[in-house]
Formats: sequence, C-alpha cells, structure tokens
Amino acid sequence: MCGVCGVVDLNNSPPLRSEELDAMCRTIEHRGPDGTRTMIRGSVAFGHTRLSVIDTETGWQPISNEDDSVFVILNGEIYNFQELRTELVEKGHKFRTNSDTEVVVHLYEEDGLDFVERLDGMFALAVWDEPNKRLVLARDRIGKKPLFYSESEGRLSFASETKTLVESGVSGANKEVDHVALASYLTYGYVAEPHSIFKGISKLPPAHVLVFDESGIAIRRYWELNSNIDSSMSVEDAVSETRRLSDKAVSSRLISDVPLGFFLSGGLDSSVVVGAAARASSAKLKTFSIGFEEESFSELEYARTIADKFNTDHEEFVVTSDLVGDLESIVRFADEPFADSSMVPMYYLSRQTRQHVTVALSGDGGDEVFGGYDRYIGLGIAQKYHRIPGFIRKGLIGPVAGLIPESPGKSSNLRRVKRLTYPATDSAEAWYTGWMQQFRKDDHASAFTPEFASAVIADGGWDDHMSAAFAASSNSLSAKSAQWVDSTTYLPGDLMVKADRMSMAHGLEVRSPFLDHHLIDFASTIPGEYSISGRSGKQILKRAYADLIPAEIANRKKAGFTVPVADWINGALRDSTRELLTTPEAEVQKLIRPEFIQTMIDEHAARKQNHAVRLWNLICLETWSKTFGVSLG
Repeated sequence: MCGVCGVVDLNNSPPLRSEELDAMCRTIEHRGPDGTRTMIRGSVAFGHTRLSVIDTETGWQPISNEDDSVFVILNGEIYNFQELRTELVEKGHKFRTNSDTEVVVHLYEEDGLDFVERLDGMFALAVWDEPNKRLVLARDRIGKKPLFYSESEGRLSFASETKTLVESGVSGANKEVDHVALASYLTYGYVAEPHSIFKGISKLPPAHVLVFDESGIAIRRYWELNSNIDSSMSVEDAVSETRRLSDKAVSSRLISDVPLGFFLSGGLDSSVVVGAAARASSAKLKTFSIGFEEESFSELEYARTIADKFNTDHEEFVVTSDLVGDLESIVRFADEPFADSSMVPMYYLSRQTRQHVTVALSGDGGDEVFGGYDRYIGLGIAQKYHRIPGFIRKGLIGPVAGLIPESPGKSSNLRRVKRLTYPATDSAEAWYTGWMQQFRKDDHASAFTPEFASAVIADGGWDDHMSAAFAASSNSLSAKSAQWVDSTTYLPGDLMVKADRMSMAHGLEVRSPFLDHHLIDFASTIPGEYSISGRSGKQILKRAYADLIPAEIANRKKAGFTVPVADWINGALRDSTRELLTTPEAEVQKLIRPEFIQTMIDEHAARKQNHAVRLWNLICLETWSKTFGVSLG
C-alpha cells in the first residue's frame, strides 16, 4: 500500500524539477511512511511513497523491465502475483525482485493494454511505455484505491490524492471548486466519479484504463459487474460456491511479509473473515474492535464472542464524543469533502491497529455482495406501500408520519415507520434513492441558495448518479438491482473512500476479501430470493458458514457501523455546531440558505426531526473549507 504521483509532458520539455516532484511526494508521505523514491526521465516524472508489505528489502518503485524501457508504480496489492510470475518466467522474463509490482511491468510487456484484465487485487497504477511514449493509468475493478488526474496542453499529472495536484501546483489546477461536485457531495455525502471537488481534476473511475499519448486521452472500461441472474442455480450450489470462493479470497489475502491483523466488529462479515482465516492459518490471529460510550451503538460484546471462539489476541478501543480536536485532521486525511460519519471510528480503529500490525483484513462489502442492508428489505416493503394511492400517501400518511418525534438510540419501530412513509415519494425507487441521500433531491430548491443553484447549472448541471445506475441496471427494481446499484455507486464512492483514506492516514493497509472480483461476480448471479428471508438478509453467507459462526452472531439483527452523531450534535458538539454553521462568515451559507440551517439546528435540538446526517454533512464541509483554505462560493 503506497502513494503514487507523477507528471508526463509530451511537449519535449522536462516534466518538472526534482524539488517539485519531491513536493508532490511529501503530500502523500502518510500513505507510504517507509520511504520515497522518484524518477525523472525524459518526458516522465514518477514519485512513489512506500508502505512495505511484500518484498520489504528490494521492492522499491519505480520498477522497470529488463532493458529499462517500461516503468511502473503501483499503490495496492496484486494477490495472484505468484502465479503470474511463474507464467512470465516460463516465457523468458527476468525478475530482479520478489515484489508483486514487478509482475505488472512484465505482464504489460506480454499482454499490452490488456494486462490489467489479468490482475487480481486492489490497485491504482501507472505504466510509462518509453518506446511508445505512452502513459497508462489503471484502477482496480471495485475502486479500492484512488487515482486523480489533470490534463492540459499535452501534459498530464496524476496522484493518489487531490491535495497532491493542488498544493504542489504542478497540475495547473487551482482551488476553484466544481459546483456539480459540491451538489453531489451535499446530496450523497461524497463526490461521485468522475468528478473531483476541484475543477480541472478528475477521478479515473473503477475498472477503467486511461491511455495518454500524442493522440490525447483515451479511457475505456475493462470490467463490469455481472447483472445477469443465474435462474438455474440451486440454493445448495450458491452456498457451496460462496464458501469456496470466500475461503479462497481470505487465504489469498493472508500473504504478507509484515504483521497482519483483522478488524472485528462483531457482525457476520468480519466474523466470517476471522473464522475463515483461523481455519487457514496456524498462527494466532490479532483482532481489533472499536465501540462507543453510547451503549446502544456499541457492539464490543459480540466482537468478544468471536475473539473468544477463535482464541485471538484481541484489543478494544472506545470512541468518545470529544473529537473536536481531531476533526480537522480526519477531514484533511479524507482529502475531498466526505460526510460518512463512520470515518471517525475508522480513523481511530486504524490508528490503534497500526500500533500492532501493518495490514488488516476487514469485512467491507459483505452487505452489498450478499444483501445485508435493511434498506434491501425495506425496498420490498416500499414497493407494496407505493401501491397505496398517492393522494393518501402524500396527503395523509406522510404528514402524520412527519409528526412522529425522534427517539434516542440506534433503532426503534417508530423510526422505521417514519423512514418508510416520510417524506412521501412518488415511487419505490425514489424512496430508495431518498434513503441514500442526505440533502434530498426534492429539498434542493428549498435548501440551496439561488446563487449556488445557478452555479451548479453553469458548471454543467447536477446529474443523479444513483438514479442513472438504476436506469442502467438490467434487472427490474428489486433488492438484487439495489445491490448492483450500491456496488457501482455507494461502494466505490463512499465505503472504499472511507477505508482507504482513514487507514492510509496511519499507514495501514486494509484488505477486503468480500470484494474479491471472482466472489462478487459470482454473488451477483445468485437469485435474489435466496438472499432475503423475512426481515433478515445474507441467507446464503449465513448458511455457507453455519458450521463456523455461532448462531447468536449469524442470526442477530443487523447493526452496522453506525455512529451516535445525533447525540453528539445535541451534546458535546452542540456549541461548536452552532458556532461553525451559523456565523455569517460560514462558507456553507453560500450553498445552503441560512434560515434552512438554523431550522435544522433548532428542530434537531428539540428532537422534532433528526437532522444529524445533514448537519454532519455541513460540519464536515465547513471544516474542509477552512482546513484547505477553499472558498465554496
């Protein structure tokens, strides 16, 4: 796990000075704390900050082929590198190191631009092909590792984080925000690809390859998640193949030349990863858990159950609401505006874990892959509910549901009823996308200032990427199509950003077995009715590991990595929230009407409505604006 950056200039001029390349690398030193290597050669400048995991002695990058005509830098891990290396050696390629990265350069020699299709892993990489004067950028299929780029007049700059391109000044991009990206952030809590928060900088989408040469930029998709259901598959086949592929994904991610551990939440997904690893390894596992002072949000007791069952070396950490001092650091490491509140415990969990190990396996992706979210079950209920005539839902049920007071704690039946019926929507799909939204699309007109709304239109107009994903799904509206949409939007845009930025803040590599592309591709073909039974999801995964995971863990109600932000805003963050968001100098008041912000604060304090998600969105955005010195107007 590392940081990558570089500049390619095809105008027959040096790409940049060594001190400029060093400045780029310094912005991502946290991603690779073990050392930095750079290369300036003709038209290309590559920089790499390294977190040593495989071949710690000789695997420094950039790495070249035998005659130094092709170079590669990589952020991530290639899990099938040993098989690929054996094949490449048989074909006559000579290796200088034992690293997984060197496989990439020889595979590129062998397969050309199709090389990326054979890589199994998480990666963001750059290849410089000297004979063809060609730069190749690529991201893994799910988008676990980030890659940003900026191009202007025959010069392309790229990096693992936007701050590298903006703060170093090499890209020509300034701190002018993209208002379409801001609208995406306010709506969903993250900036959706291919936008970045800054004008002139783009994200390379997951599963895409970018080629930059004298012809300009060409981008193509090399993989797409299967959306075709295998109706001939039996339940037994689904269970056995899920077990086989999951075990294989876990075992392949145990390869490391440095200490390795496991995130353990007490939920099914992380418990399966720990259980499968315990079966595959003879060494005692190290597990790490995080909890909260608020009892209804803490799951440490369930994590202890799994730790005891598999006799792990277990450590716990409790998050308190006294995080005001750390929020600026958390936001800075997030790089772009980011409002998933679970980044807070992820930040602290990564910090504690890194004190003991360099690599951690997580249960990320289990819900998207195997249908674990409550909203998948809720979608089926919403489809039935939306058969009620609209004038009843909107004119009677919705307004009454809006009067239900907010209850403290993590869950309540009244809250579920309210979430189903208020605010009223036109369709089950609109209900689902509304569930995922923070500032709901229907509220944009009343929440956005006229100036911001006009700026969004001027920058190209906001496009709802989640609604577009539903339209692109080949399946009719169902829990299965929602899983596919989440896997192509929320998973790379939110969950992978959280995992990457918060772990890399502490130089910790996180691996996610459930996001093995062989496993996720197979799981996408499992008939939807196999996954959900009543109000419980992930039935196939539960059956696949029924012999390994205790029933009290497998069958307990889904909890999720939920954070008590509502309580924090009414408690320890109460004064700082008002001070941050209601001062006339607040940047967010250029985007959201001041009276709308004040109403949210007052209603939340009175527990009339739970505005925690929206207020947290603005807290993070205002903090980001101040931290990076960026005007939102």
